[in-house]
Amino acid sequence: MIVDKEHWCAILNPCAGAKRLMRDLKCIENTFCEMNVSIERYITSYKGHATDIARDLVERGVKNILVFGGDGTLNEVVNGIFSSSEPDKSSISLALVPYGTGNDWARFWNLKKSRKNIKYLLKVLLSGEKHLVDVGCLKTTHETEQTHYFLNALGIGFDALVLKYASWIKNHFCGGAWVYSFAVFLAVLKHRSCKMDIECDGKQVFVDEPIYTMSIGNGCFTGGGLKQTPDAIPTDGFFHTTIIKKLSFLHIIKAAKYLFTGKLLKHPCVYSTKLREFKCDLEENVEVEIDGILMPACKKMQVNVIPATLNFVTPK
Repeated sequence: MIVDKEHWCAILNPCAGAKRLMRDLKCIENTFCEMNVSIERYITSYKGHATDIARDLVERGVKNILVFGGDGTLNEVVNGIFSSSEPDKSSISLALVPYGTGNDWARFWNLKKSRKNIKYLLKVLLSGEKHLVDVGCLKTTHETEQTHYFLNALGIGFDALVLKYASWIKNHFCGGAWVYSFAVFLAVLKHRSCKMDIECDGKQVFVDEPIYTMSIGNGCFTGGGLKQTPDAIPTDGFFHTTIIKKLSFLHIIKAAKYLFTGKLLKHPCVYSTKLREFKCDLEENVEVEIDGILMPACKKMQVNVIPATLNFVTPK
């Protein structure tokens, strides 16, 4: 099937933004009509559905995908694109109207979620600016090897625990950026270090070292606006990693303060570098999160950057 290169398809996550997206659906459709834009609409109905939809669209020849959702929905779409048979991933363009809880990828590009802002954001369909961004490839090994892709960030240990608590809070109470702040507080009380062997671009940087947490950033924001990798830029061909060694309780409190003020790299227990390849062997199974999605626990992982491989579209 041949699809016109200007043809757009939209993938909408009805659970995004405490289901605010579905309340705004009529406004979105009216905006499409006002802009005289014809667009196919697909609404997800289960976890991983955005991956299946995106893969099918790309296999059909669709080159432009608009995502209504958060970091997790965007991640599913990226995995759909990269699991497709399309050989040239850079021929695909993604645009985003942020409706998630954290919206960390959108935050980097200064995309704000607001009903009155919808018309402005949808202008990416007609006059957007394309940015060739890097994508991360994660390979994990426990019982079997699995491959996942991510766009914004990967977190090991503490980050994954924050996500677990944040998900529980959202499921039992409600959403909002405050969820991540409270989840960080809970994780500080509960998380413990794990011994790891870490290799960055072929250089062994830690051997059997107790590591409290680490973040590998393509974008600079995680957890609803925290700057764990403040120097990360998703178009430079590198990831920036922040590794925090085992901390005393007082150091944890101090590190949390640095985290919320964007000065984490000044903490004495922090090791940071930029890299293209990261390898890690862990003493025990540790959970990993990518773009706000919790991955199965693993003991061995490898992360590689795929530079300039996907077009992300933003308003000019």
